[in-house]
Amino acid sequence: MINIWRLTKIQLLSTFGLNKALHTRDVKEKRKFLLLGIGILIGVVMIAGYSFVYSYLMAQTFEQIGRMDLLLAIMMAATSIIGFFTTIYKASGVLYSYKDYDLVMSLPIRTSYVVASRVLQLYVLNLFFTLILMLPAGAVYAIKVNPEVVFYLSFLITLLFIPLLPIIAAALIGALISWVSSRFRASRVITIVLTMAVTIGIMVGSFSLKGNEQMLTDMSTQLADMIFKLYPLAAMYVDAVCSYQIGPLLLFMGISLLAFILFSIVLGTRYKAIHTGLTTSHTSSKYVMRSLKASSPFRALYVKELRRYFSSSLYVMNTSIMMILLLVASIALLFVSSENLGQLIEIPQLSNYLGSMAPMVVSLIVACSCTTSSSISLEGNHLWILKSSPVSKKDILLSKVAVNLTITIPISVIICLLLMISLGTGWIESLLLLVIPIIYACYSAMLGVIVNLKFPKLDWTSEITAIKQSASVLVSMLLGFISVVIPVAILLLLSHVNEILILSVIGVVMLAVCGGMYKYIATQGERLFQAL
Repeated sequence: MINIWRLTKIQLLSTFGLNKALHTRDVKEKRKFLLLGIGILIGVVMIAGYSFVYSYLMAQTFEQIGRMDLLLAIMMAATSIIGFFTTIYKASGVLYSYKDYDLVMSLPIRTSYVVASRVLQLYVLNLFFTLILMLPAGAVYAIKVNPEVVFYLSFLITLLFIPLLPIIAAALIGALISWVSSRFRASRVITIVLTMAVTIGIMVGSFSLKGNEQMLTDMSTQLADMIFKLYPLAAMYVDAVCSYQIGPLLLFMGISLLAFILFSIVLGTRYKAIHTGLTTSHTSSKYVMRSLKASSPFRALYVKELRRYFSSSLYVMNTSIMMILLLVASIALLFVSSENLGQLIEIPQLSNYLGSMAPMVVSLIVACSCTTSSSISLEGNHLWILKSSPVSKKDILLSKVAVNLTITIPISVIICLLLMISLGTGWIESLLLLVIPIIYACYSAMLGVIVNLKFPKLDWTSEITAIKQSASVLVSMLLGFISVVIPVAILLLLSHVNEILILSVIGVVMLAVCGGMYKYIATQGERLFQAL
């Protein structure tokens, strides 16, 4: 057990950069980690606050119908779905595709211990988000119901077991996708397509099962039955926590823990064979000597960066899935009028706001789909090749920006064209709907490069660390979110002012910001890049 704990601790410290933060003597580095810690804390508080408000609003309805148990059932099921959704495309990277596999497997430690440590790493990451979502819901339930003391004990104990089954299901599906795709030559493309198909299927399914207020009020029993049939452990959880039943509590804990242990044991016994099968690749064809083609340095860097992007299914999924989902929603909007959509999500005035808010909604998704926030970090220990290459460092950075624009601009243009048709916007509104997201795409791409130069993560052993858990990704997403929220707040506060004028001013301001960022990259980019 001590070896499992040591391996898990080392992996977690490396994942979050805590080891460097605790032992560095550089004052600037300590200040950087302190500011990052404060930012993460603010983010955690915001998510927990949103969970509390959302739970409280649901509790008001459930309290009227005398079914407060539905609050914990829905939040537990939602937490499991989120855990499954976020784990399905990162499980393969944590369990199999990590850079120090040969080093770890050469240690005088049992393979089962290595597997257990990797699975525990997934568990800790999912448990963190479980606590953020479930603790506020439990607090709302306690305020409304004033339960007995045994509730608090069973609630806290069951929190530790909620992430177990979603991790197993996600790991199995992720491994299956990787195995199926590895049988084909275009394995990366197959992985991306299959993962996106599963993700979109889950999202569409969750929306199709969404209940309205009438269902919550008049059909609470049917809603509970639907949840319990889809996820039987939710029924055990509710009986254990809300009804204080020992049998369901032990059964819920036993099933979750037994499944987790069996999964770890089976994976441990076949780990090397599974790793070999999942990481095996096929050559595209027999090499044939042909005439070589020359291109400009920038084009060569752009093609290299584009190939690097599509070589990682995790990279593609993390930076493009929101754009794909928005594209699906835009297509669906062709068949659902804005008035019907407003009635469906219970916002009758939605059609009045959709025209002015559409550019900002698309811009928000574009700002959150940044590829450059981790593009420098992903160079890892090969960064010296770029630093020593006889090319302009400005071209290196701008080639990463160009890849970001290649991914976001075509999809955003298609989305905007679909929205123009479905919303029936005028020519000025259509122009703003098309231009503002493009400006935000440029802003997001250059922001990601600058932030990644400031907060590089080059010592990663698994791509997921650089792509999802690095400081630069968190900071760029936060800044991108703020850059959209502030204009939206201005639009809402100045609703009496012409919205076209406000959107035009927002576009001009963001265009000026983009110009300043481009100048910063051109003048300071080489110095920051060489300092890495």
